[in-house]
Amino acid sequence: MNNTKVLEGSVLNVFLSFSIPTVLGMLAVTSAGIIDGIFVGNYVGAEALAAISLCSPIYSLLFGLPILFSVGGEVFCGKYIGEGKIEKAQIIFTNIFAIIAVISFILTFLGLFFIEEIADFLGADHSIKPLVVNYLQIIISMSPVLSCYALTYFTRVDGKPNLSFISLLLVALINTILDYVFIVKLNWGVKGAALGTSLSYFVLPILLIPPFIKGNGNLKFRFKKLEWKIFSAISYNGSSEFLSELSGGFLFYLINLQMIKYYGNVGVAAYAIVGYLMYFMIMLCYGMSDALKSIVSVNFGAQLIDRVKSFLKIALVTAVVLGGLLALTTTLFVDQFIDLFLENDSPSTKVLTSQFILSAAPIVVILGVNILLSAFFTSLHHPKPSLIISLLRTLVLPVGLILLLTHFYGGEGIINAIVLSEVLTLCVSGFLYWKYLRQL
Repeated sequence: MNNTKVLEGSVLNVFLSFSIPTVLGMLAVTSAGIIDGIFVGNYVGAEALAAISLCSPIYSLLFGLPILFSVGGEVFCGKYIGEGKIEKAQIIFTNIFAIIAVISFILTFLGLFFIEEIADFLGADHSIKPLVVNYLQIIISMSPVLSCYALTYFTRVDGKPNLSFISLLLVALINTILDYVFIVKLNWGVKGAALGTSLSYFVLPILLIPPFIKGNGNLKFRFKKLEWKIFSAISYNGSSEFLSELSGGFLFYLINLQMIKYYGNVGVAAYAIVGYLMYFMIMLCYGMSDALKSIVSVNFGAQLIDRVKSFLKIALVTAVVLGGLLALTTTLFVDQFIDLFLENDSPSTKVLTSQFILSAAPIVVILGVNILLSAFFTSLHHPKPSLIISLLRTLVLPVGLILLLTHFYGGEGIINAIVLSEVLTLCVSGFLYWKYLRQL
């Protein structure tokens, strides 16, 4: 899709043409994680599912730093493309790609060196620590490949949302095939799950790097030193998404510790399944927010403010409707959803999971609004309100409320704290929307 269509085409058509492939791509990535859970839960067991769940905060770190630079870089590239400053956009893209590569290799070295300490920090007890270590050794060693996820951001802003979607879809399909081979046929357990995930991500550099080398779009590799002022602005602009990813990992870590405290490994496995439900909706909204940032940043650069507001309205309505449908479906078919992940010899885990899901269902209706407003502020170069929303919903409110409510209500306070934190964040998001966007 060229810039003329982004700037002049029907608002609904442009939104759908970007959001549908982006959302499908995100859901493809989500399905890969969910399929990991299905294979591990059914063919390895609840303890292995708990072990993978304990490793979730590490994913937040491995993806968080690339997201910091790719989100900020994407918005700046989109703005400069909209302004017609193509060379400037190319320089930003090239430098961000190099920085992400260096960071990923550093994380790999440090992670493998302190692998035992990381497993202990995550809360792994003696029964599942070997599983955690085996899983992390493979995932961390593949960090440079996983970080190529950042390329999908620049592929979209370069007007190729379908290519981004196809690459992510192939990741999901290959991951599913490899999971079946490694876990079911070869009986490699959590190692098989880690290998299936890691190897499938090789699709991204293979498919997405060549177009930037050929330069058949606006963006291509152009090696020139980036000004520190612009680099710091890029980092600041992507800080809300970075801190959201990082604090989300810390929140998952805290929840796992509380689950171990009140329910043991059964609680960790149960929350892992609830996490898949929320992860599905979050990634759906992240797909819409990524599409929103791409098209809004270009239109904002061209000063088409009415179109910018229209894109937001469409995205918000879509998120609420889809969230309501997902909450309703999950509530009506909760037992069938749980059966996807757990074999029949895990009755205690199933009962606890059912309680968690029914309590957490309201979250998926409202979290999309918070995610989209945070992304919208980022695309308008307003990182402060974006950062406030992200920190409130992923760190400040849930952590504070979990510690408070578990003190009075024990384990029941964990899920209630997460729901309440999204509701309170929604109130703040509404106020920030009124304060900032009325000035447009």
